[in-house]
Amino acid sequence: MERKNKRSFSYLFIIFAVLCAVFISIKVAMSSHFWIDEKVAGLFSHVPESVIPFFIQITEMGDKKGIGVVALLALAWLLLRKRNYVGAAVLALSVAIGNEVSKLIKDLFERPRPDLEHLVDVKSYSFPSGHAMVGLIVYFMIAYLIMEDVKSRAGKIIIAVITAILLLLIGASRIILQVHYPTDVLGGYAFGYLWVVIWILLYNYFKKRIN
Repeated sequence: MERKNKRSFSYLFIIFAVLCAVFISIKVAMSSHFWIDEKVAGLFSHVPESVIPFFIQITEMGDKKGIGVVALLALAWLLLRKRNYVGAAVLALSVAIGNEVSKLIKDLFERPRPDLEHLVDVKSYSFPSGHAMVGLIVYFMIAYLIMEDVKSRAGKIIIAVITAILLLLIGASRIILQVHYPTDVLGGYAFGYLWVVIWILLYNYFKKRIN
């Protein structure tokens, strides 16, 4: 029964992610305005300047250097400690190819960045947020691989909560630093989650074939 419930929740998340990605993509392609962009950005505009340095540090957890360091540490753990070569390959490929897919989507939609003062340097287009998409890919994959060895339900919940909080903070940082619309972040999460689902399915398939 518990496994059936997990599958049901997984299917619901996939359906929601697909609908979210499609809806936002269509509206971005039509250059339509989103009420959520105005409402959420308006709320985040009241964030005190004293916390800006914190969010600059957080946003680095989702940039190339931050993700690169985290991914390398995870790969070292998978290869040297766990001897999980399939997991290491899937992690490396999902992140590397996912980063390129993020760039392709950006170039496809060519959404301009918010017309605000950017508090960190940005060079690419706005949609989807690469920090949200690629960040979700790397941290979700790592959390999934870690939870494989965690037996207790409480331990798995703690890992899931920590991962979710980190991803939410990374996404929020992109809005607070005024370099992304909220829908860029939501779209990044949606695309990233769908990408992760594909690679988790591949991981489980090849792991069974090899074992």
